[in-house]
Formats: sequence, structure tokens, C-alpha cells
Amino acid sequence: MIYHEDKPSGLAFPVIVILIAMMAIAGTLVLSSGHQTSTRVFVPASSAVP
Repeated sequence: MIYHEDKPSGLAFPVIVILIAMMAIAGTLVLSSGHQTSTRVFVPASSAVP
């Protein structure tokens, strides 16, 4: 009789990759939230109402 050994499901690698990706996204959000740049809008002088 042949007994099948339980194989590891290999779940650890995808979980680690997902956690690293989540930390990278959170890190970029934290770093980008500190830089507040003002928005500049160009309005041509000819379109201004006198």
C-alpha cells in the first residue's frame, strides 16, 4: 500500500509577497502625504473679463 505524504501547500510565499507589497504601498502613501504642492493654473490674459 502506498501512503501519500502531506505536502506543504506553499501558502507562505504568496502571503509574504502580498504583505511586502502592502507595506510598500503604505510606505509610498506616507512619504507622499508630507509633500503638499500648490496647484498652479495658467489663465491667459485674453480670456480675463474686463
